[in-house]
Amino acid sequence: MQVNSVLSSYQVAANNTASSNNASNELDSSQFMQILMAQLTHQNPLEPMNNAEMMSQFSQLNSLQELRGINASMETVSATNQTTYLASLIGKTVKAQRADGKIIEGVVDGVITEADNPQIRIGTDTADLVDILEIGGD
Repeated sequence: MQVNSVLSSYQVAANNTASSNNASNELDSSQFMQILMAQLTHQNPLEPMNNAEMMSQFSQLNSLQELRGINASMETVSATNQTTYLASLIGKTVKAQRADGKIIEGVVDGVITEADNPQIRIGTDTADLVDILEIGGD
């Protein structure tokens, strides 16, 4: 029996995940099944994995997939809330310091909703929500 092969299978799956998805090192269900099959193939015949352990792993995979779905939904809700808040600033005087150090000040005349980064527009300048220092009245 070679115990290192299970670890090696995990490392191969993790490396495949990293190379195919640079944004995150998350395992998907097919990679989880590869790891589980490697565990079953290389387990000690005198101490096999019991059904409870296997069901626990399947349950953890299911929970992980559900949490990913919830996370995606929460990101969508967060982006919508940010856009709504920035839209409420239209017509108000705002002072912001952008990441490049430039301070802009003026009346917000619009909101730009790009991908995951909504921004306010003051004249020809834009600023992120985190850049806002002060908000004045109408």
